[in-house]
Amino acid sequence: MLTGFITFTVVGGIMRTAGDMLTNSFVWMHDTLGIMGGMVLGFLYSPLTMTGMHHSLLPVDIQMVAAGGSFLLAIASCNNVAQGGATSCAMLRTKDKKLKSVAATSGVSAMLGITEPAMFGVNLKLKYPFYGAMIGAALGGGDVTLTNVLNTALGTAGIVGFVCVPAASMLNFLIGTAISIAAGFIFTYIISNIKKFNKELEKRESVAEEKADTSADDSPTAEKGVICSPLTGTAISMSEVPDDTFAAEVLGKGMAVIPSEGKVVAPCHGEISTLFDTKHAVGITTKDGAELLIHVGVNTVELNGKYYEAHVTQGDQVKPGQLLLTFDIQKIQEAGYPVATPVIIANTDDCKDVAGLKTGEVHCMEPLIKLEES
Repeated sequence: MLTGFITFTVVGGIMRTAGDMLTNSFVWMHDTLGIMGGMVLGFLYSPLTMTGMHHSLLPVDIQMVAAGGSFLLAIASCNNVAQGGATSCAMLRTKDKKLKSVAATSGVSAMLGITEPAMFGVNLKLKYPFYGAMIGAALGGGDVTLTNVLNTALGTAGIVGFVCVPAASMLNFLIGTAISIAAGFIFTYIISNIKKFNKELEKRESVAEEKADTSADDSPTAEKGVICSPLTGTAISMSEVPDDTFAAEVLGKGMAVIPSEGKVVAPCHGEISTLFDTKHAVGITTKDGAELLIHVGVNTVELNGKYYEAHVTQGDQVKPGQLLLTFDIQKIQEAGYPVATPVIIANTDDCKDVAGLKTGEVHCMEPLIKLEES
C-alpha cells in the first residue's frame, strides 16, 4: 500500500508534469519551427516510444482532433513505419537466423502500427537500425509537417493511418510514410557499414555462428569419425583435382571442394597444428587424432599470401564453424590458379578407411568425409 501511495502521489505527479511539458514542447515546435520542428519531432519520437512517454501525448491529440485536426498521428506513423523499414534492412544484413525470423515478421507489424517487437526485438539489440529509424522518421516527419497533414479522427499510427486524414491529405500522408520507410532502410544500411557498427555487427554474427555451430556439433551429423565440409561450394572427388599430387592422393585421402564463398571454417573441434606463412593452407589435429589439411587452391603457394587472410594462429584451439581463413576467389582465379580445395586426412595410414560422403553441392558444416579407425 505504501509503495502504491508513493507511486501515485510522488512519481505520478512528477511524470504528469513531465508529460505536460513534453506535450507543450511538441506543440510549440510544430507550430513555431515548421518543417524543422517536424523533423525534430520525428527524430525524438522513437526514444519517446522506447520510454513509454508517447502515451502522454494522447490527451492533447484528442483535444486537437476535436478542434479540427492533429499533427501527431502523421508524426507517429512516420516513426512506426521507419522502424519497420530499418528492421527490414536488419533482416537482410544479419546472419543470425533467429533474429532474421523475428525481423521478417516484426518489420511488417511495425509498418502497420505495432512497433514493440521490431524496436525491442531487433532494432535496439543491434543499435544501428534504431538510429536509422530515427533518421527515417525525421525525414518523414519533416515532409508531413511541410504538407500540413492532420488527422481528423483517432486511429492506428502506421500505413493504415491514412484513413484518419481528410481525402485531400491522404496522398501526402502516404508520401511521408514512404519517405520514412525508404530512409529508414537506406540509413540503416549506411550506418551498418560505418566501421564501429560494422565491427559490432561482425562480433554479434560471430557469436551467433558460434552458438549455431555448437548446436550443430551436438547434432547427429557431428558423429564420431565424421569430418564436415569447411567450405560451401561443390564437392568433388580427389581424382578431379587439377594437380597430380593431390589427384593421386599422395598427401592423403579425402575430398575436395570448389568453393562458392571465400571462407574456410573449422569442420570440427581441434588444434591448429599448421598454418602456412602464405595463409593458403591450414592443418588441424582433431580430438580423435586425425591430421586434417585444408589446402585452398592449386599451386597457390606461389601467391605468397596475396588474396588470403588468416583469422587464427598456430596452436589455437578451434570449434566447429569458427572462421579460419578468408580469400578472394575471383582474384585468385584471375591470377590463373584453380580454387579447388583439397580437404585431406594427412595420416591416412592410421585409418582403416577414408571415404567421401557426398559429391555435388555442399554447404559449410555438412558431413563430407567419414573416417574408419583401424
